[in-house]
Amino acid sequence: MEVKRKELRREEEKVLLTFLKQTREGKYAKIDESSLPYSRLKEHREGPYYEEYYYSVR
Repeated sequence: MEVKRKELRREEEKVLLTFLKQTREGKYAKIDESSLPYSRLKEHREGPYYEEYYYSVR
C-alpha cells in the first residue's frame, strides 16, 4: 500500500512539473479574469438521475 502511494505521488509530481514547464514555454495563456464568472460547459445528465449513498462501518 505504501509503495502505491509513493508511485501515485511521483506520478502526480510528474504531471505537475510537465504542466509548469509547458506554462513557462508559453503553451498556456493567462486566464482573462473577466471571463471567470461565465461557465464554458453546460451541465448535462444522461438517463435517470438517482442519488446514491454508500455507508460503511468499521
